[in-house]
Amino acid sequence: MTKLTRRGFAQAAALLAAASPLKAQASGATAAPMDAVAMAEAVRQGRTTPSELVEAAIARLERANPQINAVAYPNFERARAMAAAGRTGPLAGVPTLIKDVTPQNGLPFTFGSRAYRNRIGSIDSPYVVAVERTGVVSIGRSTTPELGLSGTTQALLTGPTRNPWNLDHSVGGSSGGAAAAVAAGVVPVAHASDSGGSIRVPAAANGLVGLKPSRGRMVGAELDRALTDLTVNNCVSRTVRDTAAWFAATELTGPGARYAPVGVVTGPGAQRLRIGVHPAETNGAPSSPDVEAVFAQALPLLRRLGHTTSDQPLGFDLGRANEAMRVMFGVAAAGRVKAVGVDLGHEAGPDDLEPLTLGLAEIGRRSPPDAMGGAVATLGEAVQGYIAQFDTIDVFMTPTQNKPPVPLSYLDQSLPLDIQMERLFGFAPTWIDNIAGTPAITLPMGQSRDGLPLGLQFSTRPGGEAILLQLAFELERELQWYLRKPPIWVG
Repeated sequence: MTKLTRRGFAQAAALLAAASPLKAQASGATAAPMDAVAMAEAVRQGRTTPSELVEAAIARLERANPQINAVAYPNFERARAMAAAGRTGPLAGVPTLIKDVTPQNGLPFTFGSRAYRNRIGSIDSPYVVAVERTGVVSIGRSTTPELGLSGTTQALLTGPTRNPWNLDHSVGGSSGGAAAAVAAGVVPVAHASDSGGSIRVPAAANGLVGLKPSRGRMVGAELDRALTDLTVNNCVSRTVRDTAAWFAATELTGPGARYAPVGVVTGPGAQRLRIGVHPAETNGAPSSPDVEAVFAQALPLLRRLGHTTSDQPLGFDLGRANEAMRVMFGVAAAGRVKAVGVDLGHEAGPDDLEPLTLGLAEIGRRSPPDAMGGAVATLGEAVQGYIAQFDTIDVFMTPTQNKPPVPLSYLDQSLPLDIQMERLFGFAPTWIDNIAGTPAITLPMGQSRDGLPLGLQFSTRPGGEAILLQLAFELERELQWYLRKPPIWVG
């Protein structure tokens, strides 16, 4: 990784400060919530300090967390010490959260599992190091479902994380705690990761911006090349410029970089895009009337902005691909359960792992020896068809989910295992971009009749994050979604 010099950080900070200033122009609005870019600029101008920002975020978390349960492990004293020592970087002093799926030295590292309830991280992961070099200060570790395997954040270890838009509804998964905290205004931006939709589903469920980068794009992903390398790191935020800032500061640069760095995207692009649209999720499920309405409203908006839209069918056999994904996720779950057993020194059972985790692992254990190879071959064909569509379109738009955020009861642990698994496999239709290694961004394009957030996803060919961010800036300028505040709001 090429290290940014102090001058480089300063130049990045100046670009961010000038980027797409937020304006409160919506009817009845008073002011746009302060985002990470604004906080960092206030620090640079001497109008506040990292310590003041951290103390304010701690106070906000203490107000919100009893209601939403977004942070499993606060680390206030560590955050106070970091802030007092002074921070440098393009996001210096900005309070944030780290998702409890990546290690931090000396802090709990449970991965949402009772099996690891007493585990403490012994290192900082490369991506955490990159995040901290931006100057942010983490005040806690956000909640996640066990081993990141579920589409909702309701781990038995930590209890359900609740949606600030409606406390009876799910925040999605697996970056659910991060999304709930950002949506409630606790912090402006938070670390998130995505293996099958875990940035995008929570972003959609909480009314946020969620960019899943290309495979191999971010720090720590230097060796990720295979179709089975699914996980990518980035963030969730309320504003596009916060996502652009975080992304630019943590993307891989230098000799190990797979793609030329994007750098800081600061606003809309001049290119008018060919946007292929598909009204159902990429799992083929038809959308609810609320989602259909938001999807339909997006089409004339895109055309008014000068883009072209055209119907775009899926470029692969959905049925075969879905079956292959069941095998892949099952085999992956079986591998994780086996690894837990090695860590514990005994075979992991129901006192250690949740029924859903063990059920997914059973799919993997029951698969024939050659099943994984066949699944990878099938998914490789799907990837070829999916990426080939970008020869004729620039961007592909679908609903992020086919329904508004589901009630917590929809994926409750007390449900029969077969129901949980069937609902899970229909819950995260965003997996094709993880398999293909393509970037995809979820944007909060509307709300349901009940006032719950609804997201649309925009994807493009590998390495095309700049196009997605430029389009996101343009849509944000029109819709100003950062002005919407949920009932649970402490910002």
